[in-house]
Amino acid sequence: MTIVSPTHLVDRAGVSRAAYLVTTQLGWVFREQETSDIGIDAHIEVVDGVGLSGGTSGRGTGRLLAVQIKSGASRFAKPTDLGWWFYCDANHVEYWINHSLPVTLMLFEPESEQIYWQHVNDETVIVAGQGHKVLVPLKNKLNDSCRDELGVPARCQASGGMIMAKPTRDTSVRQADYELAGAIDLLVSAMGKTVEEATPRDFRLAFASQLRALHRRAGAPDLDIVSTKTGYEVAKLSSYLEGFTHPSRGRVVAIVEALIECACEKEFKIPGYLTDVRAWERMWRVADRRGMQKILKNKAKKGIPGSRRS
Repeated sequence: MTIVSPTHLVDRAGVSRAAYLVTTQLGWVFREQETSDIGIDAHIEVVDGVGLSGGTSGRGTGRLLAVQIKSGASRFAKPTDLGWWFYCDANHVEYWINHSLPVTLMLFEPESEQIYWQHVNDETVIVAGQGHKVLVPLKNKLNDSCRDELGVPARCQASGGMIMAKPTRDTSVRQADYELAGAIDLLVSAMGKTVEEATPRDFRLAFASQLRALHRRAGAPDLDIVSTKTGYEVAKLSSYLEGFTHPSRGRVVAIVEALIECACEKEFKIPGYLTDVRAWERMWRVADRRGMQKILKNKAKKGIPGSRRS
């Protein structure tokens, strides 16, 4: 007698639900990868101009997303104010990041039959101990309202690889809010608090954690080197990175530029948004001003900071 496990049924339900929503909500083409499961469950092709209700034909673009679908109630067992953390090992991350297509992670919740998604890239993957994690936002429901945002990485694909557009100010602000809110969420969760309960000091500590993350991405250069580039004392730099002292805006810009220079000298790759001084200025202002902290808390209630309510 053949045994069919509940896990298998839930996994199949997740893939089927994703196919249904991509087809009926987005009007895109869903192609399940049936031959093997090594990290990608399906390819999705972006289609332009299709009108399901009016029977309007669309045009295939040839622009694809690779999709990994994870299913089950256990994926949603520990929600945060912003969504759910998906934990994965280094092998999966390496496979996704180096894939020839942009990769999108989808989580299927059986009870609501809802699917939530997040793009997988250098900006969304966070180191967590010996592994990694990706925040899948509550806001990112798979429905017709996500068509533009979901399709961005696919549309940026070209025969020569990814075309990275210069970030606009709005893009920098949204990414800065996202990063700072994520850092605060981690910090206050460890304290048994919610983002709404975060204090001004929590915001400053979260900002310092972002500076430390940039320092690590730049190859953790000795602070003597950073001191030489910025003209600031090593003790001051250490205090800024640990969150004991909140630096001025001008000092933040100088430190960020120095760390980016260190990364370039060692040929370390820094995600684009981290090289945009406007994003750092935004995070600094939020960490420095209570009024902006309140705004970010309100945005966090809606899902991803800086995004429209779904």
